[in-house]
Amino acid sequence: MNETPKTPEDNRAGDATPRKRNSAVLWLLLVVALLLLGWWWFGQRGAQESMPEQAPGTTVGEPAATAAAEAEKAAVEARKKKAAEAAKPRKPSKPAAPRVTEPQPIASASAQPDYPRDAQRRGQSGRVLLRVDVAADGSVANVDFVQRSGTPELDRAAMNAVRKWRFNPARRDGKAVASSVNVPIDFVLPANN
Repeated sequence: MNETPKTPEDNRAGDATPRKRNSAVLWLLLVVALLLLGWWWFGQRGAQESMPEQAPGTTVGEPAATAAAEAEKAAVEARKKKAAEAAKPRKPSKPAAPRVTEPQPIASASAQPDYPRDAQRRGQSGRVLLRVDVAADGSVANVDFVQRSGTPELDRAAMNAVRKWRFNPARRDGKAVASSVNVPIDFVLPANN
């Protein structure tokens, strides 16, 4: 029963079963090759995305001076285009909002009203708010109550005094115009010493 050792040719010829060991190695090599191929492909893709943009008409490897000349040429064209647009007639722009000032009482012609003696003796005080229509010449055109003081004597004294006032009229773009303004009149009792 001495058996002679089998040679590799004998194994191939006599054995019908495939060798699993060799096919596993081949599959492993195939997977490694696919991984390397994928790694290389993503590396190339990332390199292309990180490359700077080239000026139109330049090729890879052209000197930087040529690219700079192209950029300067584009800047000159942009300036020419901007100058041409500036030379075109413009549409009229929206007019600026008119500058308006409110009428102001003239200090010398707008003295505070006299405190009515009867109201002062009774200890009555308060605020009267009047709406004054001022003409373009600065005179008072009309006076109405916005808020009364609660004392008819104080209300009457405030209205009579303001009717005699003079105003610097309101101005729109430097021209005097008629307008209205609210004027508060305060009646405050003097402090007793």
